[in-house]
Amino acid sequence: MKVVSWNVNSIRARLESFRVLAERYSPDVVLLQETRVEDHAFPSEFIEDLGYNLAIKGQKARNGVAICSKFPLEEVNSDFSEDARYIEAFTGGIFVASVYVPNGQEVDCPQYFYKLEFLKCFVEYLKKFHQEIFVLGGDFNVGPYPHDIYIKNYDGIAGTQRERDAIACLRNSGFKDILEKSGYTWWSYRQRGFKKDNGFRLDQFYLNHETQKIFKEGCVLLDIRKLNRPSDHAPIMCEIDR
Repeated sequence: MKVVSWNVNSIRARLESFRVLAERYSPDVVLLQETRVEDHAFPSEFIEDLGYNLAIKGQKARNGVAICSKFPLEEVNSDFSEDARYIEAFTGGIFVASVYVPNGQEVDCPQYFYKLEFLKCFVEYLKKFHQEIFVLGGDFNVGPYPHDIYIKNYDGIAGTQRERDAIACLRNSGFKDILEKSGYTWWSYRQRGFKKDNGFRLDQFYLNHETQKIFKEGCVLLDIRKLNRPSDHAPIMCEIDR
């Protein structure tokens, strides 16, 4: 089973890229973040015509998460966050979840502390999946290790020790960052960031012990980032033996 996670930075702006992704890689499940559209305006018909069932939680002009699956979607739940930042479902015999962690704005502002609290509560929430086959993907807005950010000795937003400690709590609870050596996943649109490979690794998959046993391989889909009108994030993909 192939699972893709992708911060699309507006789903309506990425429909052609989504089509290419679907046709080129044929993922069974696509986890989306930052769809930036209310549920009634989500381009459901377009996605469904590509063979996917949908579970969505939208929000006007910001946030927004979705699960697109070739299998029926059951046990859909998006209650973890009042904002449209999380959605989970049972599909194809496994549980999957898409998360869009708050950016935090800048260090020590109220949004930064909200981000840390979000991550703390999220680690506790995920305990219910420890014994399940479960794939968690999303934009975590944290570079877990120094090498995940191209700027040496960077300690700005997404790279502070407190943010990294919060992500470490997720790993310490039994979830493995399975693409930790895969390279950057986000590049600023400014100053030719992608061409220079001035990136951050903000997008990650986390698998619990049970799911790690059936993990096959994973990668960053850089070719999708190279398409016209790209998101500033590249999709990431993992494959499990299921």
